[in-house]
Amino acid sequence: MIDGVNFQRVSADDTAVALPRTHSYENLHFHIDWIRRASCSLELALGRRVACAAYASQAGDTSLGPHNDDWDGVIVQVEGEKQWRVWTDPHNGPKEVVSRVGDVLALPRGVRHDVSTPGRSLHLAFAVTDQPHVVEPTLAGT
Repeated sequence: MIDGVNFQRVSADDTAVALPRTHSYENLHFHIDWIRRASCSLELALGRRVACAAYASQAGDTSLGPHNDDWDGVIVQVEGEKQWRVWTDPHNGPKEVVSRVGDVLALPRGVRHDVSTPGRSLHLAFAVTDQPHVVEPTLAGT
């Protein structure tokens, strides 16, 4: 879920907490300079607010299971690989996609997807929200 400023993912299944899980690191666009710059560049290009989170997984870690997000996702694979099942057509089965280091996956809002991890993996998820990008006014002379 995105509450406007902070990016927080909420699990639909609290029982999954007991399983080995992918670790998520939220709101990186506030804390890491180069991610802040990348997020701002996306905001300027798209005209919408962007938040960034990282997902670190070991082989076999679980994620949320099949789900859809309320934002457009720009996924950047940083380490390892991920196996994605993406339902681009709700009347057909999912398409299988493997993201490897350096790959960028565009995942439109509302598209059902599921992720598995064959080995160690790290990816960034830039969440492009519905909120317009607002340029903060600056004080003259500062």
